Amino acid sequence: MLKVSWFPELTPQEKIIEEKILDIIKKNYQQVGYTPIETPAVERNQVLTAKGGNEVSKQIFWLYGLAQGCEKDTKDYSLHFDLTVPFARYVIDHKGEINFPFKRSQIQKVWRWERAQKWRFREFYQADIDVIWEEITNLQNNKITNNKLSENSLNNSQISKNLFYDAEIIFTLVKTLKDIFKNLDLNYSFKVRLNNKKIISGFIKDLELEDKITEITTIIDKKDKITAEEFVKLLEKECLKSEQINKIQQFINQDLQSAEKLSTNEEYLAGLEELKQVINFLEQLWISEYEVDFGIVRGLDYYTWTVFETFIDEERSLWSIASGGRYENFTKFIEPKTNFSGVGGSIWVSRLESFIFDKIQLNQKTTSEYLILNFPETTTQCLGLFSKFLKEWKKVEFYPSPDKFKKQLKYADKKWIKYCIILGENELNENCYILKNMETWEQEKIPLK
Repeated sequence: MLKVSWFPELTPQEKIIEEKILDIIKKNYQQVGYTPIETPAVERNQVLTAKGGNEVSKQIFWLYGLAQGCEKDTKDYSLHFDLTVPFARYVIDHKGEINFPFKRSQIQKVWRWERAQKWRFREFYQADIDVIWEEITNLQNNKITNNKLSENSLNNSQISKNLFYDAEIIFTLVKTLKDIFKNLDLNYSFKVRLNNKKIISGFIKDLELEDKITEITTIIDKKDKITAEEFVKLLEKECLKSEQINKIQQFINQDLQSAEKLSTNEEYLAGLEELKQVINFLEQLWISEYEVDFGIVRGLDYYTWTVFETFIDEERSLWSIASGGRYENFTKFIEPKTNFSGVGGSIWVSRLESFIFDKIQLNQKTTSEYLILNFPETTTQCLGLFSKFLKEWKKVEFYPSPDKFKKQLKYADKKWIKYCIILGENELNENCYILKNMETWEQEKIPLK
């Protein structure tokens, strides 16, 4: 086989399903006010690696030769590995034109150099939505003091107001996924597993392991992909005591009610309160497809508050199909003087569609709904009907040569075209054409206008 492995190559049947999925995503995102943008596939390395450093540099596809005209090939460019970092750069470049809060959607391919395996690819679609706003840093300039609001009450008001966006992001993703499954007649349920990173951070500080927060959260992030024994061994490698490991295991398996009594750490309690506010908004939006999971931490370090992952209930081995979270200081890693925060989520389109391809019968080989058959004595009239269908924006094909009648019907049947249009000499004499349903074989005479 000559194809490069782990880069998708879709058949007509698969591509038709993909486009249905993308259309549903676009419709749902734009319905709630998320405005589409597009950024280049290529970004500067100083942008892509500004947040993740060496770890990111191991994942990106480096491009050579783009700096043509320079004395040296500077190797400064790579294909973007996600859409969040390019979005941060976009906000910096366009901040003078953007009305905040800015609700953005972005559906593009990304490229990631990592160990390829089932459900993971080196080229894949992501469908992102984000809300981003500029934080208020100067009370005097914003005339807050004239309204007799303390800085503390401002922060509480800001948290209460903007936490709705966390719920709205989740609501939009849930509604979109439900529409995808419904449209494709798939009877699968899913859950958004929800947490707040302040909770786990405060808990780790209670264990006096503050200097190992990054290492511990990275291990917790892997817990669903490894065995319980491997999980313990990884924590032991970080020199954790048995008592600390047991407490971590108990913590990530507790429920929300138990968590409220576990700690008095200020950061922990703040995260718990924020989590409850998001849940309250979700319930007001009639969203029940969620569960609290204190083991969800999302390894990416730009998430600081709400985090979530979405899993199909009937396919626990499948990786997350939608994920996201809230971030502070979103653009500071690119331009330190800026102060933007936000929340975002993403549907992992290629992973989701790969799962769907395995579960449904892929029959449809064309987007055409009609096939106009070709008869030598009425070719002119058939072409006229073809033009009329096109003007009416119907999805139609014209069979190119006057082959045998059965051969033309067989062509339509193989491509799963639903209707055949028959306009032979007899039909022309009756001033009509026949609409033949290829699924039921029912026929209907339609007058020619």
